[in-house]
Amino acid sequence: MKSTVAWILWLLAILIFLLTTRNPFYLSFILLGLLFTGYQLSKQRGKTNWVRQNLLFLLTILLISSLINAAFTHTGRTILFKFPDFWPLIGGIVTAESLVYGAINGLVIGALFLLFQVLNLALSIKQLTHLIPRAFYPIAMIVTISLTFFPSIQERIREIKEAQMIRGNPMKKISDWLPILAPLLVSSLENGLILSESMTSRGFYTSKPKNNANIPVILMIIGTFSIFSGWILSIYGYSAYLFMPLYIFGFLIIFLTLWQLRHAVKTTRYHKEVFYKQDLFAIGTNLLVFILLGFFSITGNLKSLTYTPYPALSFPAIEFIPILIPLLTLLPLVFKHDDKN
Repeated sequence: MKSTVAWILWLLAILIFLLTTRNPFYLSFILLGLLFTGYQLSKQRGKTNWVRQNLLFLLTILLISSLINAAFTHTGRTILFKFPDFWPLIGGIVTAESLVYGAINGLVIGALFLLFQVLNLALSIKQLTHLIPRAFYPIAMIVTISLTFFPSIQERIREIKEAQMIRGNPMKKISDWLPILAPLLVSSLENGLILSESMTSRGFYTSKPKNNANIPVILMIIGTFSIFSGWILSIYGYSAYLFMPLYIFGFLIIFLTLWQLRHAVKTTRYHKEVFYKQDLFAIGTNLLVFILLGFFSITGNLKSLTYTPYPALSFPAIEFIPILIPLLTLLPLVFKHDDKN
């Protein structure tokens, strides 16, 4: 996949599935798929230790999440041991159910982290900034400047440090680093003035708001309130026939508002993104998954998505359709575009 749209739909499909399931088998399959996809992408970019670093993070998250939940949640039937009752907060029984529940939380957090790590490997900074809606072009400009600011300031610190060491400053104590602050501040202010003058000379300024500028704000508030209302109804166990239309209405209002606002901002792109045959297949596959998830969430057929180890440990159920959805993690490798062609 090369298209930004295909990658974002892939991200949303996996993200929705991650937030709707607590089944440890499905979460483990997603983690394995993301690790394999990330390994292939990192190998193409010459990052040999990507898997090791992320595995270390995942194991740390699993351990911390399990221990914290076991220490503060004293429910479950399989008692492992007991802390003295007079110990504040952690006093009481430690159960296997609380350890498993904490591990499931760690799986969700680790999968979310790994999902965005893979996206960061796949998309460039230019593609990521293009994801910001055109209506928010000042934000896109600020984000772009910020992303390029940190590498430049690191390079400037390195240059000043080398100059100080040539002058005999050993740069070992904290006080030895104080001479870096003044030239770094002066050069940063100078670069900021140069940037502002160049942006002004190129016509970048904030225009005066129009008379009907409040209408998009009202529509965005209505869309956000609709999504929030659907979320509240889903939390309290109402039927999907009630909260799904609120979700769809809210997202539709926000999408149409941003689509209308984008025409008010004129931008020029010198290199337009090309849609390849593999991207179209990937987009179609992701849309099909969205339809399936929406259908099964309304009908309530997928019982195995919801799992809890309380009050006693039990083996999670496995169904055919949900076990296929983690295969989406391998979609970028299936619809891989060969740049040589």
